[in-house]
Amino acid sequence: MIAVAVLLGMTACSDKKQQMKDLAEISLCQSLGESTDVKILGVSEPDSTFGTSYLSPEEKKAVMATMQKVTKQIMSRTNNMVTFDPSDDYVINLAERQMRANADLRGMLFECDKKGEWNGWKVKIDYEAKGGHEMDYRAERWFFFDKEGGVIIKTIEFPLP
Repeated sequence: MIAVAVLLGMTACSDKKQQMKDLAEISLCQSLGESTDVKILGVSEPDSTFGTSYLSPEEKKAVMATMQKVTKQIMSRTNNMVTFDPSDDYVINLAERQMRANADLRGMLFECDKKGEWNGWKVKIDYEAKGGHEMDYRAERWFFFDKEGGVIIKTIEFPLP
């Protein structure tokens, strides 16, 4: 009897986790528009959050490393800004997305540096899509859910090199 209850609890939990992943994918596709070709590269398992502004030390390290790679890509493509071409749509698009992500990241870092109480879940999706000027780009979007996992309360996006 206990084994059945545990099994049902695990099934309900895995169903809820799958629902969060599905909702994040639907939200991503809707936010990008129906005409956008979206290729999902990966979807994380739902993970606990301790505030929508809290980043674990591992997350901070990973985000900073990704942002550094994006900066290196921009600098490489522009020869350290010596040959910057304002008509290079790829560089302009990537730089704009990086600046938006940096602003969001700064806000998160200033809002909360301490781990708060558990307040929900997050799902991360890596994807490819077409942006402005029909340029292909890659990004990772984080979806923050409420405790029940049924409502997305915040998203943040980081460009991927």
